Amino acid sequence: MSYYLHQEFDFVERTKKIIEQYDSLTIPEKDKFEVTLLLNCFVGLLILPQQKWYDNLPTEIVSQKEWGIAPEHISFIKQGEKKNIENISRHLRNSVAHYRFKAFNNSSNKISRIKFEDFEQSGNKTFEALIPLANLRQFTNKLTANFMTEMNRQK
Repeated sequence: MSYYLHQEFDFVERTKKIIEQYDSLTIPEKDKFEVTLLLNCFVGLLILPQQKWYDNLPTEIVSQKEWGIAPEHISFIKQGEKKNIENISRHLRNSVAHYRFKAFNNSSNKISRIKFEDFEQSGNKTFEALIPLANLRQFTNKLTANFMTEMNRQK
C-alpha cells in the first residue's frame, strides 16, 4: 500500500478510483455490492474532507443536470435554508454520519433509491431527500471533482 503524498487530495482521488475500478470488475451478481461500496465511499467523501474543504463548496442551487440531485428530490429542508450544494452536502453528511438513511428496492429487488434524513439535537427534522441511485452517484462524482479542483487550487 502506498503512502499519501497529500493526504486529503490522495484520499479523495483514490476514493473516486475505487468506485471506478469496482465497475470494471467481473463479479457474480449475488456478490456484487456496488451500492454498499458507493455509500461507504460517499461517507468518506462527505465526512473526511468536511473540516477543511466544506467552506469552499458552491452555494449554487442543486440541479439534476449539474449535480444529479433535482430540487424535487428534496422533500424537506429547514425553513430559511436554500437547496444549495453547501446545505445539501451538510445535511447528507449528517444523515450518513448518524446512520439516518434507508435504501429502497425497485420491482427487481435491486436498490434504486436512498432516503436521507437529518435532525436537530432537539429531534426536529431539518432535511429529507429521496435520491435515485444513479443521481446519487452523479452527485458523488461531481462532489469529488469539486473537492479535487479546490485542492489543486490551494496546493
